[in-house]
Amino acid sequence: MIQTATLNQLTAIDAAHAASTTSDKYGFVSTRSVIDNLTDLGFRTRSIQIQRVNKEERKGFQKHIVRMQHSDLMPKVGDEFPEVVLINSHDGGSSYKMMLGMFRLVCSNGMVSGSVQDEIRFVHRKVNIERINEGVMQIVDRAARLGDVVSRMKSRELTLPEQASFVEEAVKLRYDAPNEDSTYAETSEWRHRLYSMNSLRRYEDRGNDLWRVFNRVQENLTQGRRGSGVRRITSPSTDIDINRKLWTLAESALN
Repeated sequence: MIQTATLNQLTAIDAAHAASTTSDKYGFVSTRSVIDNLTDLGFRTRSIQIQRVNKEERKGFQKHIVRMQHSDLMPKVGDEFPEVVLINSHDGGSSYKMMLGMFRLVCSNGMVSGSVQDEIRFVHRKVNIERINEGVMQIVDRAARLGDVVSRMKSRELTLPEQASFVEEAVKLRYDAPNEDSTYAETSEWRHRLYSMNSLRRYEDRGNDLWRVFNRVQENLTQGRRGSGVRRITSPSTDIDINRKLWTLAESALN
């Protein structure tokens, strides 16, 4: 599950040490120090997501996701703002990661752009602020090229069969397609999911270009849609994974 936190709440980002369940070799990376350092560099925190856990020993140390923007270094792309996405935990559940994301003003929705190769990962072993700053600047450099990808997506018109194919591959990222042994109910539910995922939520997303189709599907697939058989994603890890795979799927449609 995801909990959304504010900067005024004490959460896992404020942990001053690693969880007692980690080994002596585990290097602590303070998320709060990283946030404060990037704030000094001109970044601002847009959102914080905290994984919900049941075990007491993990509370206050669990995985968390921080999205940060810089209006000068990462300029607006249409109605989208590139972001630096920080992922960390203090219980050994995740290495410290950074990746490139995007935020849509029109729907207040976040996405993660780029493939697995675009991820910058730090093992919890003596990670210092200088190395983290270098990683952030690498992400910023990639953000400068993001506008070109978005422009190409906006100019790539999809035929109805291409849209149907894109939607089906997108839904397969979360659900198994029916097979010859599937029941009528399972097949019917699958068709309903396919129909619902390309459904319009707002006027601004009207159109058949790849960018608008991608955004319709991304929001419906990750945020869920009532009566569609598709539930809202509540796991931070799943949210990142599906967003990244969906972006890769969209980029492949440019070729």
